[in-house]
Amino acid sequence: MKFKYSTLTRTLEVFGSKMTHIYENVSAGEIEDLIVNAKFKEANYKGGVNG
Repeated sequence: MKFKYSTLTRTLEVFGSKMTHIYENVSAGEIEDLIVNAKFKEANYKGGVNG
């Protein structure tokens, strides 16, 4: 997974293989936890219309 963090807008974008996760109003100390959260969501994502 790759990620991009903007210090100006405090926005974190985590690019996974199945989806892009966008978090707003993020402090620098939260980045690692939110990346772990995105990895968890990717691992549990089933896809499809009904999820």
